[in-house]
Amino acid sequence: MKSKRVKIVIALGSNVDQEAHILKAKKWLEATFEDMTFGTSLWTEPIGLSSDKFLNTLGVGYTNVNKERTLLALKNIERKCGRRVAESRKGIIAVDIDLLLFDSERLHETDWSRGYVKNLLQQLGVSID
Repeated sequence: MKSKRVKIVIALGSNVDQEAHILKAKKWLEATFEDMTFGTSLWTEPIGLSSDKFLNTLGVGYTNVNKERTLLALKNIERKCGRRVAESRKGIIAVDIDLLLFDSERLHETDWSRGYVKNLLQQLGVSID
């Protein structure tokens, strides 16, 4: 039985060596998921921590695996891009990758209301309703 191909929307952010970490994460995402496209990268102020600005972008692509395996793949990419628990606790985020949409299921609901996320979703042609 063939797995169902589902649409995914991924949010990426970094607050240290931002351009290099986002570029590395994009390359891993393109190698892992099908037909990945990315929006513009935007600089934002940190939310809930004291740190350098974040560089953020969104990606849209497709996967043939279930949500749990998709989330595991994203965590693995974070590690490959230098994310470490001890550094994250100190507010040093090499890369943060969040799954915002899996098929029709919206995750990280508060992110959907952020201005930069709305703008990038529209840019990528993703419905925000």
